[in-house]
Amino acid sequence: MKLFLASSAGEPDTIEKLREILGGFENKKIAYIPTASNGDSDWEYWKAKEDGTWKLVNTLKAIVKPVVLENYRDQSVIKELEGQDVLWFAGGMAGYLMYWARRCKLDIHIKSLLDKGALYVGSSAGSMVAGQSLQICGWDFVDRERGAEGIEPMKLVDFDIYPHFEDELLPKIKEKYSGRKIYLLKDGEEIIIDGDTLKVIGEERVIT
Repeated sequence: MKLFLASSAGEPDTIEKLREILGGFENKKIAYIPTASNGDSDWEYWKAKEDGTWKLVNTLKAIVKPVVLENYRDQSVIKELEGQDVLWFAGGMAGYLMYWARRCKLDIHIKSLLDKGALYVGSSAGSMVAGQSLQICGWDFVDRERGAEGIEPMKLVDFDIYPHFEDELLPKIKEKYSGRKIYLLKDGEEIIIDGDTLKVIGEERVIT
């Protein structure tokens, strides 16, 4: 199982690292899942955002297919994700994304899709839902996403991720975090997992 968990997948250095892992983007099949963005702003705002990852992904010479979970509402979406080289979970609201992932039973089938060779790419919320909890989503200095902490994420890794980390937030995070382990990632940093191997690109900051 391979995962690429970024703070912000659209950062230039992050894209280059992803290009390296994939052996180039050309003709790679990417299923782009923007659902988290729909919970964060106007419906399908991600399509028009000039500096968003949707427009960026479409410059990479890959074969890109948007997969909006809300359009499926059940596990029929799994067929759309089979055979893809990359499952790209965009940023936005992690609790909203995970609600739809569970409704579509993606949480049940995701490991099977990854075991068949797909690379999981998470950006911000897309990285958060790979972890053990969504407790940080409701914090007043994060997303204020009330109730998200009660939604069980995919648990693909045995830790949590705090994206868009800024140094001045460290005392607040230490005070509030009650999970087993959390990595703090700044934009331009990511965690790469290949089987049992974990590598942090950037500075390793961990709270346990």
